[in-house]
Amino acid sequence: MKSYILCILFILFLIVNNQVVYANKISSSWASLKYNKTYLRTGPSKDNKVIWVYKRKGLPLKILRKKNEWNEVLLPSNQKGWINSSQISEKRNVIIQNNKSFSEIALSKQKQITITDKNSKPIAHVQDGVIAAFKNCKEDLCKIELKVKKEKYFFKSSYKLSGYIKKEYIWGVN
Repeated sequence: MKSYILCILFILFLIVNNQVVYANKISSSWASLKYNKTYLRTGPSKDNKVIWVYKRKGLPLKILRKKNEWNEVLLPSNQKGWINSSQISEKRNVIIQNNKSFSEIALSKQKQITITDKNSKPIAHVQDGVIAAFKNCKEDLCKIELKVKKEKYFFKSSYKLSGYIKKEYIWGVN
């Protein structure tokens, strides 16, 4: 009888332990597209139909689960599909998105999305669709870094601008 109970307890332990391992395997994480041309597919294989071709390196994505070398992902447009892990970078990016309706924007006094310094002074304005490197978030503000390209007549062709943006304006954080 004792061996029967021990056997049942062992089986229950294996079931619970297996569920924890499975839950860890499908926990979501953030990443970005590695190349300027990436195929989103209906399933985890090259034999599956291509749903969409993304042509934007650095576009953030949420990894929902993994199956061998394939990742089921969610993209900023709420499109789900499968991308090969060789096409995904571990670099954490976010994309600027104003999720307010046209009437909310018209009624609000803030017409542009603002990047501020650590003292909340505006340092830049950005538009929807801008991709930035994610640094961290504290409550409702997130620190990001933008790569700003200058005109061809300047000596330096680009520089990095660090600042803070309200969490409500970015996609790519929890």
